Amino acid sequence: MTFGKRQLVIASLVVALGAAVYLNWQFSDSGKIETTASEASSSKQLGQTTYVNTELKTTEYSSSQSSKDKAQESSGEKTKKTQQSKEANADASGSFFSDEKEKRNKSNEQTIETLTDIIESASSDEAAKKEAVGKAKEIAENIKLQTDIENEVISKGFKDAYVVINNGSCSVTVYGGKLDDSSAIIIKDIVNRQAEIEFPKITVASSGK
Repeated sequence: MTFGKRQLVIASLVVALGAAVYLNWQFSDSGKIETTASEASSSKQLGQTTYVNTELKTTEYSSSQSSKDKAQESSGEKTKKTQQSKEANADASGSFFSDEKEKRNKSNEQTIETLTDIIESASSDEAAKKEAVGKAKEIAENIKLQTDIENEVISKGFKDAYVVINNGSCSVTVYGGKLDDSSAIIIKDIVNRQAEIEFPKITVASSGK
């Protein structure tokens, strides 16, 4: 009877020990599972954070690059418009000079035709013919002087020049170069030397067109 009780006690102890081992194993695995899940969750969050940061940096770079491109484009547009404006002004000035020279030439031609008619007319008296010949000669000389002066002024660094000689005075208009006191004196000296016109009767200006 006593032997049976000892065996029962031993059996109970074995069962209790087995249960303790089993429970310890369960708790150990559960801890691993929770730890693994926690690590996985942390890794996932870290991965998401990295992704978000990368995306943010990419957005910031794209925005910065876009602003830089816009600034460069704006600068390029300004440069292009400035160049176009300069070219337009140059074309306007060139057209202005061409038009004025053409008007001057037509006026001279019409005057010479009128004087020629007077000279060749049988009804004109000798005094009228003599006066007409003098005026025609003066116009012809002025035409040559205007052309010669314009060419010499251009050789001083100007793109073009427009010269008008009339009644002993001369006006010179230039563009495409630097006109200051020094260059104005040089131009007046050219006119004085070629046309024998005094400095006070010579005007020099720069075309703003």
